[in-house]
Amino acid sequence: MMKLLTALMTTACLALAGCATKTPYKPADERGKEGYTETRLGENRYRVTFVGNSTTPAETVKDYALLRAAELTLQEGYKWFSVAERDKDKKTRSATTVGTGFSSPGFTTVYQRCGVLSCQTAVSSSPGFSTGFGVSSTVSSSSFSYSFEIFMGKTPMPKDPNAYDARELAKSLRGMMQRESSDS
Repeated sequence: MMKLLTALMTTACLALAGCATKTPYKPADERGKEGYTETRLGENRYRVTFVGNSTTPAETVKDYALLRAAELTLQEGYKWFSVAERDKDKKTRSATTVGTGFSSPGFTTVYQRCGVLSCQTAVSSSPGFSTGFGVSSTVSSSSFSYSFEIFMGKTPMPKDPNAYDARELAKSLRGMMQRESSDS
């Protein structure tokens, strides 16, 4: 019974610690899956989307979508792109498990209850053996996706805050990604 309890607590700790890694910058296996996709909308117009997992921060997902837009612009032979439309999506998933709680002599039991804004943790030490029924736990996670509808150009870049020099932006974002990966 002690081995079972230890295994359950280890699993719960790993789940709470978030052992998953952030979504790598790569093409998605299919639309709606993690990674980037693009859809051609016209001769020099595309929709670029990046979908991240629950451990990828929203800003990173946005940067990855911009990086793909810059790379695509250069691949297509253009020098700059302008963002015509932006779309951000946040998906939140929750999983609740209900089971029993156990404590044995001299064992500490930890329960955590989370609401929308915060979590409360209760710790109890038990001198004797007891079981608790109806113990539940909920784990929530959010994931983000960004889509940009872009149009590309070769002529001098317009003086528009939504226009980006593709080469300069790609260099900057790749440098940031390399610094982040060397910090981890």
